Amino acid sequence: LALIFAFAGSPQASAQTDTPKVAVETVVNRILGILRSPDFDLAKDGPTISAEVKRGFDSLAMAQSVLSTNWKDATPAQQAEFEELMLKTLEHNYLGRLTEYSNETVEFKGEDIKDNRATVNSVVISSRAKGPIPVNYKLRKRSDGWFVYDVEVENVSMVSTYRETYRSIISRDGIDGLLEQMRTQLNSPAPTTVTAPSA
Repeated sequence: LALIFAFAGSPQASAQTDTPKVAVETVVNRILGILRSPDFDLAKDGPTISAEVKRGFDSLAMAQSVLSTNWKDATPAQQAEFEELMLKTLEHNYLGRLTEYSNETVEFKGEDIKDNRATVNSVVISSRAKGPIPVNYKLRKRSDGWFVYDVEVENVSMVSTYRETYRSIISRDGIDGLLEQMRTQLNSPAPTTVTAPSA
């Protein structure tokens, strides 16, 4: 379930969120407020949360990091489609797990900024876990604010997990084969083999 908060905790660019920690913390609290609402309904509130995910992630940096060396081998059309499908995959996986939410809380431990990169450290406190679950956000600063490009849950990188999974698919089926599998996943009600495992 920690991955839910990893996806929920995406910072929205704003002149008022001039540090990575403030950016992440602000939106996490907004998302938790939606989840704790007495009239919360996934069908009704899902699009609002999905919009936060879109605004918070640096989809281009994430897509390039996931494809790694395969990015330069892709055509501009393949790159654009992969970037779109990658973001939709995060939304699909995240929204599909919202029903598991059970009043978990998030504590922020600090931030580490180096030039235009930063890490925001947090822990998720859950009654179903044996102890605090570390969730670290990797951010990049652009001209319009701080944006997440990777999330580590219990020291497991989301980008690295997707990269390894997708690399094996590309080596077997090519980039077009990966794109087709991603499309299929998004049209299916349940996660498929191209979905990165959650914490």
